[in-house]
Amino acid sequence: MGQVRMYRISLLLILVFMVAGILLFILSIMALRAATIVSILMVIFSTFTIGSSIYLWRKRNEGKGFYWDDEGIVIDLKENKVYWDEIEDIQFFKSSTTSFSKVTVIYPHYTNHEKIRMRRKKLLPTPAHSIDWILIEKPKEFHNNLMKVWEKKII
Repeated sequence: MGQVRMYRISLLLILVFMVAGILLFILSIMALRAATIVSILMVIFSTFTIGSSIYLWRKRNEGKGFYWDDEGIVIDLKENKVYWDEIEDIQFFKSSTTSFSKVTVIYPHYTNHEKIRMRRKKLLPTPAHSIDWILIEKPKEFHNNLMKVWEKKII
Protein backbone atom coordinates (compact mmCIF):
# COMPACT_ATOMS: atom_id res chain seq x y z
CA MET A 1 0.00 0.00 0.00
CA GLY A 2 2.78 2.50 0.86
CA GLN A 3 2.13 6.08 1.81
CA VAL A 4 -1.36 7.06 0.64
CA ARG A 5 -1.22 10.86 0.52
CA MET A 6 0.50 13.61 2.48
CA TYR A 7 -1.95 16.07 3.98
CA ARG A 8 0.02 19.28 4.34
CA ILE A 9 -0.38 22.06 6.87
CA SER A 10 -2.94 24.67 5.92
CA LEU A 11 -1.59 27.87 4.38
CA LEU A 12 -4.67 29.70 5.64
CA LEU A 13 -3.79 28.88 9.25
CA ILE A 14 -0.20 30.04 8.73
CA LEU A 15 -1.38 33.33 7.20
CA VAL A 16 -3.95 33.93 9.95
CA PHE A 17 -1.31 33.40 12.65
CA MET A 18 1.17 35.66 10.88
CA VAL A 19 -1.31 38.50 10.25
CA ALA A 20 -2.75 38.28 13.77
CA GLY A 21 0.73 38.34 15.28
CA ILE A 22 1.82 41.34 13.22
CA LEU A 23 -1.37 43.25 14.01
CA LEU A 24 -1.03 42.52 17.73
CA PHE A 25 2.57 43.66 17.65
CA ILE A 26 1.64 46.93 15.94
CA LEU A 27 -1.20 47.51 18.41
CA SER A 28 1.06 46.79 21.36
CA ILE A 29 3.63 49.33 20.14
CA MET A 30 0.88 51.92 19.68
CA ALA A 31 -0.51 51.24 23.18
CA LEU A 32 2.88 51.25 24.88
CA ARG A 33 2.42 54.59 26.65
CA ALA A 34 -1.23 54.09 27.61
CA ALA A 35 -1.06 50.62 29.14
CA THR A 36 2.46 49.33 29.63
CA ILE A 37 1.61 45.95 31.18
CA VAL A 38 -1.03 45.16 28.58
CA SER A 39 1.34 46.23 25.84
CA ILE A 40 4.10 43.95 27.13
CA LEU A 41 1.68 41.01 27.31
CA MET A 42 0.52 41.75 23.76
CA VAL A 43 4.15 41.76 22.55
CA ILE A 44 4.73 38.38 24.20
CA PHE A 45 1.55 36.93 22.70
CA SER A 46 2.28 38.39 19.25
CA THR A 47 5.80 36.92 19.36
CA PHE A 48 4.34 33.52 20.22
CA THR A 49 1.78 33.81 17.40
CA ILE A 50 4.36 34.86 14.80
CA GLY A 51 6.71 32.13 16.04
CA SER A 52 3.96 29.54 15.64
CA SER A 53 3.31 30.62 12.07
CA ILE A 54 7.04 30.43 11.26
CA TYR A 55 7.24 26.95 12.84
CA LEU A 56 4.26 25.73 10.81
CA TRP A 57 5.65 27.30 7.64
CA ARG A 58 9.01 25.55 8.15
CA LYS A 59 7.32 22.20 8.77
CA ARG A 60 5.24 22.68 5.61
CA ASN A 61 8.38 23.49 3.58
CA GLU A 62 10.16 20.45 5.04
CA GLY A 63 7.35 18.32 3.67
CA LYS A 64 5.96 17.39 7.08
CA GLY A 65 2.29 16.68 7.47
CA PHE A 66 -0.18 13.95 8.31
CA TYR A 67 -0.38 10.64 6.46
CA TRP A 68 -0.56 6.90 6.90
CA ASP A 69 1.28 3.99 5.36
CA ASP A 70 1.57 0.22 5.82
CA GLU A 71 2.95 0.69 9.35
CA GLY A 72 0.52 3.18 10.83
CA ILE A 73 -0.69 6.77 11.10
CA VAL A 74 1.55 9.80 11.60
CA ILE A 75 -0.06 11.72 14.48
CA ASP A 76 2.10 14.85 14.74
CA LEU A 77 4.58 17.04 12.90
CA LYS A 78 7.51 15.18 14.48
CA GLU A 79 6.37 12.15 12.46
CA ASN A 80 5.49 10.01 15.48
CA LYS A 81 3.34 7.06 14.50
CA VAL A 82 0.66 4.95 16.04
CA TYR A 83 0.87 1.54 14.41
CA TRP A 84 -2.22 -0.11 12.95
CA ASP A 85 -2.07 -3.06 15.35
CA GLU A 86 -2.04 -0.65 18.33
CA ILE A 87 -5.26 1.12 17.33
CA GLU A 88 -8.58 0.20 18.87
CA ASP A 89 -10.77 2.84 17.18
CA ILE A 90 -10.70 5.99 15.05
CA GLN A 91 -13.49 8.56 15.38
CA PHE A 92 -14.52 12.03 14.35
CA PHE A 93 -15.10 14.49 17.18
CA LYS A 94 -16.69 17.93 17.02
CA SER A 95 -16.81 20.19 20.04
CA SER A 96 -20.23 21.56 20.90
CA THR A 97 -18.74 24.87 22.07
CA THR A 98 -16.89 26.02 18.93
CA SER A 99 -17.10 25.28 15.25
CA PHE A 100 -13.29 25.22 14.96
CA SER A 101 -12.85 22.15 17.17
CA LYS A 102 -13.11 19.32 14.70
CA VAL A 103 -10.64 16.51 15.15
CA THR A 104 -9.92 12.99 14.09
CA VAL A 105 -9.25 11.01 17.27
CA ILE A 106 -7.15 7.85 17.27
CA TYR A 107 -7.74 5.60 20.27
CA PRO A 108 -4.99 3.04 20.87
CA HIS A 109 -5.79 -0.06 22.88
CA TYR A 110 -4.98 0.55 26.56
CA THR A 111 -2.31 -2.14 26.54
CA ASN A 112 -0.31 -0.07 24.01
CA HIS A 113 -0.32 3.27 25.85
CA GLU A 114 3.04 2.65 27.50
CA LYS A 115 4.73 1.52 24.25
CA ILE A 116 3.53 4.65 22.48
CA ARG A 117 4.60 6.85 25.40
CA MET A 118 8.14 5.45 25.33
CA ARG A 119 8.36 5.75 21.54
CA ARG A 120 7.24 9.42 21.69
CA LYS A 121 9.51 10.10 24.72
CA LYS A 122 6.67 11.59 26.78
CA LEU A 123 6.34 11.63 30.56
CA LEU A 124 2.76 10.37 30.66
CA PRO A 125 0.83 8.05 28.37
CA THR A 126 -1.89 9.50 26.17
CA PRO A 127 -5.20 7.58 25.95
CA ALA A 128 -6.11 9.24 22.63
CA HIS A 129 -4.28 11.10 19.89
CA SER A 130 -6.09 13.89 18.10
CA ILE A 131 -5.33 15.37 14.71
CA ASP A 132 -6.84 18.85 14.60
CA TRP A 133 -8.63 19.61 11.36
CA ILE A 134 -7.58 23.26 11.50
CA LEU A 135 -3.98 22.14 10.81
CA ILE A 136 -4.77 20.27 7.59
CA GLU A 137 -5.48 21.67 4.12
CA LYS A 138 -8.22 19.18 3.24
CA PRO A 139 -9.45 17.78 6.56
CA LYS A 140 -12.67 16.13 5.34
CA GLU A 141 -10.80 14.29 2.62
CA PHE A 142 -8.16 13.26 5.16
CA HIS A 143 -10.72 11.87 7.59
CA ASN A 144 -12.84 10.12 4.94
CA ASN A 145 -9.82 8.44 3.32
CA LEU A 146 -8.41 7.46 6.70
CA MET A 147 -11.73 5.90 7.69
CA LYS A 148 -11.81 3.90 4.43
CA VAL A 149 -8.34 2.54 5.12
CA TRP A 150 -9.26 1.84 8.75
CA GLU A 151 -12.37 -0.11 7.70
CA LYS A 152 -10.18 -2.31 5.48
CA LYS A 153 -7.71 -2.85 8.34
CA ILE A 154 -10.31 -4.04 10.85
CA ILE A 155 -11.94 -6.52 8.48
